[in-house]
Amino acid sequence: MAQLFFGSIMREGVRIQYYRTGGEKPPLIMLHGLMDNALSWNRIPLLLEVEYDVVLVDARGHGMSGLDARGAGLDIQADDVTAVIEQLHLVKPVLVGHSMGAALAGLVAARLPKVIRGAVLIDPPWRDEEELIPSNGKERYDETFREGFRKIKETNLEVLMAKGRAENPGWDDSEFSQWARARQQFNLDTLNTVMIRAFPWHEIAPRLTCPGLLITGDPEYGAVITPALGEKITKAWRKGKLVHVPRAGHSIHRDQFVFVMQAISSFLHSLGKWSPRG
Repeated sequence: MAQLFFGSIMREGVRIQYYRTGGEKPPLIMLHGLMDNALSWNRIPLLLEVEYDVVLVDARGHGMSGLDARGAGLDIQADDVTAVIEQLHLVKPVLVGHSMGAALAGLVAARLPKVIRGAVLIDPPWRDEEELIPSNGKERYDETFREGFRKIKETNLEVLMAKGRAENPGWDDSEFSQWARARQQFNLDTLNTVMIRAFPWHEIAPRLTCPGLLITGDPEYGAVITPALGEKITKAWRKGKLVHVPRAGHSIHRDQFVFVMQAISSFLHSLGKWSPRG
């Protein structure tokens, strides 16, 4: 029977919560998207824990993790992930990230090329410059966007779950409880420092030296990465492979669970033998 242990690290006075399956197995760190939390990965860790020591991290301002005046920009989040690797003594971990967590996984992998064994990026919020609407200097989320988040956060749990079911009829029913709880736990002050255009892909992808997957969906269903941009990213990321998942929006792993799990499993097995000595 799979078990999930929980704990936390402290980094410069801020508590970073994690959950871990444990065992002397290849470590795999999972990084969630904006307004999700570590437990929002739902079934995935329980399937992977048979072969991997799965570590799920609550980003700053999400789940049970803290937030201070420095905020939750990706630079700071990357330092948090590095601290998790160091304090838990994780040897050659693989990173799996979705949305904000995918951008974060890319940044950590670029910073730590000798540490990270592989990376799976599920629809990171990267855009080509020609795809971006001029921001007129507005890099932060505006008040209209914040008000939408505030209303979600204040919505009754059962109502929020029902809304999620109505908007995402293709998701497994097990997704909605933690999906809704994560939104209620979300600290709105996180939006003060999570930038819309932080770390453009063309600054990250060429620095990625580990093997990896870029998993993309269909923009007409709500996915971020376009086919043209996906090709550009994997051309710059020489060991990166593009996997397109049809009929999937931004939450690709929820929209097409089996497809994504097969892609991740195949990639992890392709990395070869892991040694606890590095």
